[in-house]
Amino acid sequence: MTDRKIPAAILAVTVHLILLAVLVFGFRWQESEPVVLQADIWQDMPSAQEAPPPPAPAPKPVPKPVPEPAPLPVQKPEVEKPDIALKKAREEKLKQEKQKEEKQKELEKQKEIEKQKELEKQKALQKQKLEKQKLEKQKLEKQMRQAQQEKVDALNKMMQQRAASAKAGLIDKYKAMIHNKIKRFVVVPPDLKGNPEAEFTVVLLPDGEVLKATLVKSSGYPAYDAAVERAILRASPLPLPPDASLFEEFRTLDLHFKPNE
Repeated sequence: MTDRKIPAAILAVTVHLILLAVLVFGFRWQESEPVVLQADIWQDMPSAQEAPPPPAPAPKPVPKPVPEPAPLPVQKPEVEKPDIALKKAREEKLKQEKQKEEKQKELEKQKEIEKQKELEKQKALQKQKLEKQKLEKQKLEKQMRQAQQEKVDALNKMMQQRAASAKAGLIDKYKAMIHNKIKRFVVVPPDLKGNPEAEFTVVLLPDGEVLKATLVKSSGYPAYDAAVERAILRASPLPLPPDASLFEEFRTLDLHFKPNE
C-alpha cells in the first residue's frame, strides 16, 4: 500500500510545479508595457483650394521594451527513494513515540512525587494530631493525678490531725490519771491555809516506776511540799498508755499540785 502511494505523491508534486511555472510566466508577460501606435483618420480628402492641413505632430518615441529576465530554473524536489523515506518516517515515528513515552514517564514521575508529598503531609498532620492527643492525655492524667494526690494529702492531713488529736487526747488522759493517782496519796497538813501550788518534775521509767521527783517550785509550805513528794513516790508505778511510742511524752513530767483542786 505504501509503494503505490509514492508515485502518486511524485505526480502530484510535478503537477503543482508546472502550474506554478505557468503562473509565474503569465504574470511577467502581463507586466510588459504595450507598444503604442498612432494613426490619423481622414473623413474627406482635402480640396486643392483649401489650405494644407497643419503638419501632424511628431509621434512620441516608442520606449524600447525592456528585455525580460530569464526565468529562474525550477529546482526539482529531490525525490527520496522509497526505502529511505520509509526508514526516515519510521525513525521519526519512533522518535515521537519515544518523546511521548518520556513525557508520559515525566508526568507519572511528577504525579508520584506529588502523591508522595501529599502522603508525607498527611503523615505529618496525623503525627501532629497524635502528639496533640498525647499531650492532652498527659495533661488530663496529670490533672487527675494532682486531684487524686490532693485528695490523698487532704485525707492524710485529716488522719494526721485526727491521730494527733487522738494522741493529744490520750496523753492528756493519762497525765490526768497520773495526777489523780498521786493526789489520792497526798496528806494535806491541817494547818495549811489558802490554795498554794507546788510544782514537781517527775522522771519515769518505761514501766511507770518513778525514778526521781524534784521540787521545781515550792508552795511556800514545806510540810505540803513534803506531802506531795511522798505521794509521788507512794503512787509509783504510775499509769502509762499501752502504746510504747508515746513513752517519750511521759519520760519527764511537769506536774502541778494544789490542795483544793
